[in-house]
Amino acid sequence: MSTPYINSSFLNGFSQLVILKGGNPAALYELAGLDKEVFIEENLLSREIKNLLIPFDKFVDLLEITSLQLNYPDVAMELARQQSMMILAPLRSQLNQCENVLQAVHVIVKYLKILVSGYQVEIKIDPQLSRISFFVESEKVKNLVQYQDYALASAVAILHGMLGKSFPLRSCYFLRDEKDAERISEYTRYFGCPVAFNSEVLAITAESSILEKDVAPLIKEIDAQVNAALSSSNTDLIANVSRMISLSLANGSSSIVDIAAAMNLSQRTLQRKLGDKKTSYSALLDSVRFSMANQYLKSTYYRLTDIALLLGYSNLSSFSRAYFRYAGMYPMEVRKRINYTL
Repeated sequence: MSTPYINSSFLNGFSQLVILKGGNPAALYELAGLDKEVFIEENLLSREIKNLLIPFDKFVDLLEITSLQLNYPDVAMELARQQSMMILAPLRSQLNQCENVLQAVHVIVKYLKILVSGYQVEIKIDPQLSRISFFVESEKVKNLVQYQDYALASAVAILHGMLGKSFPLRSCYFLRDEKDAERISEYTRYFGCPVAFNSEVLAITAESSILEKDVAPLIKEIDAQVNAALSSSNTDLIANVSRMISLSLANGSSSIVDIAAAMNLSQRTLQRKLGDKKTSYSALLDSVRFSMANQYLKSTYYRLTDIALLLGYSNLSSFSRAYFRYAGMYPMEVRKRINYTL
């Protein structure tokens, strides 16, 4: 298999949307070729999250299948609308140092390029109008309705987090065609601006003046969602910490100090809470790295050196030694066995 992965946190809230439409999330996962253990909601009830990564193309396939099976064309936009700011929690410290939206956007774009392999975001700033464009290397994915909807809607959700929902977009541009006047009107209402189809680039534009605004609302929103997750009786601390680690590794911010800060806790408090659960931060870090390594090794899209960096190791040798200590064999051996069985 040669496909990039994304963090399964991008599916947070998917099953609730499906259930509200009278659908069966497990059946849709199966149709898309995804393991039902990817379920975010169910995973957060347990101490162990088995699938921290999902193939990017299957993520988009899942949205496409859901759209058709449930007659739910807005599924990607609705998923993006309720996308948890928890995904940005690893950036909390960096965002706190940003003086304005422009600096925050650059931090987020850099993070997303690491978190979503094969995905690029370009920012073009003019005195009056600025444009954010989105590119994906997969030609198949690029032309799918649900990918384009999700890309633009998730960008808008992040901007709403920074600026509130009243900020004005100037326009949205889609690569695909859309001739249904009613659907075009629905897009216009959703994004609150004119929309254009058959465009040369997938993009949104907004007044450049918004780039100078403060990002304090985004920090408050991240903190509110992190605190709600930690206080919820429906989620397990170990699952939350594991997911935060999985989002932080490639960003180089996976020390206990970094994770505690991302979760709005002190290092001592996090250590105590994990101790109460009969585990430690180092044990969870090793477990998450091993779980993600096993998934990355199944995809020939990633070189071993890529995997090492994505897991927060300084080089391939460090990754190989750590993997051997955990599994009793080296990652190169594991990849050879996987390729042999395929």
